[in-house]
Amino acid sequence: MIPDMDSAETETSVQNVLQRLPAIRAVRIIERGVWIRYNPIGISSDEICTAIRQSGFRASIFQDSKSGRTGVSSQ
Repeated sequence: MIPDMDSAETETSVQNVLQRLPAIRAVRIIERGVWIRYNPIGISSDEICTAIRQSGFRASIFQDSKSGRTGVSSQ
């Protein structure tokens, strides 16, 4: 969940940040969040969350699509 992503402009901003990261395979904007397919050998979920935070957004909850585990990444 990315609570600050509340307009088309902010969605585009987040999507652009994520698509520039290495090992990101696909980015899909969903309601108040983003679905990301990535290669965990090339980038970690922590690195993805750091990129989101550094671009001025808060990432709060993630779900690992491979394991199904959820967790808090940042507040």
